[in-house]
Amino acid sequence: MQGQWRDIDASAFAKALPRDAAGANDAAIALALDRARGWFHEHPSELFVCGGRACRDRLRWMAELEAMASGERPGPLPIAITDCQGPCKQAPVATLRITTRCTMFAQVSDDCDWRAVLEYGRRAAAAGTLLVDPGEAQSFAFDPVHDHERVSVPLQRLAFLVGHFSGEGSYSGRTGTFQKEVVGTWEAGGRFIGLRMAATYTLQDGRKDVHHALVLVGYNDATGSYEARAYTDSGTTRDYHLMLESERVTFSDRAPGHVNATAARKILTRSASGYLETLEIQRGEGEFETYSTIELSPVKRTLA
Repeated sequence: MQGQWRDIDASAFAKALPRDAAGANDAAIALALDRARGWFHEHPSELFVCGGRACRDRLRWMAELEAMASGERPGPLPIAITDCQGPCKQAPVATLRITTRCTMFAQVSDDCDWRAVLEYGRRAAAAGTLLVDPGEAQSFAFDPVHDHERVSVPLQRLAFLVGHFSGEGSYSGRTGTFQKEVVGTWEAGGRFIGLRMAATYTLQDGRKDVHHALVLVGYNDATGSYEARAYTDSGTTRDYHLMLESERVTFSDRAPGHVNATAARKILTRSASGYLETLEIQRGEGEFETYSTIELSPVKRTLA
């Protein structure tokens, strides 16, 4: 019960013990539970990896995790190997505790999966909260209480937008560059993608014109469509309907204010490591033409 239990649970536990179990009296059981709670809260934060049979049978990185757990120095995120944690059908599982709050991860099998969970756990431990970007660990988040899916399956097609990206863009047919930084995160248990972005443009007088925006992207089950809403630093909002085809996303956008255009659209095309953002404009009844492009590449982050 993640460091807590009800009296009825303790009573049920006592009744399940063999009648002739040595020292199985109420006082001894209460003392054992108190010791277990003390062990559970020994460190400010900790990752508890299930070592039950079902998890061991499916966990291919147990030796490495056991080595981390037996290390002399606990590090920023101590690791402990426990007995069965309950949801065996979701094996391998683990529980991450940050101060007084816990979250579970399920079906974490490969070393790259565990590295994603460990990276998130260490950043959460350093910040003292679970409310940091879970990154790739979101795919393994498991809620043992609610029966909804861990993440939105349709939204997985947009998973390439999740991460920390930056790049320098250029214009077609004219000089000048601009910079953009985007942080994409899973939100609300993987049901939405949040995109925090900042774009910097150099004005003719040399000043820097910086724009900030927050975009929330989701999938509407009722209409079967991908939708987004942008919140800007000018206090305005704008709704978008996204069209997905293969490895790219297309949606109508505003044309730059200084350009004589009747329509504009933005295209996000997945690349080997990030994605290419292209803004196209239409002049009159003509064909769409490229206005600007920017390759958004991952910002490398080291694991402490």
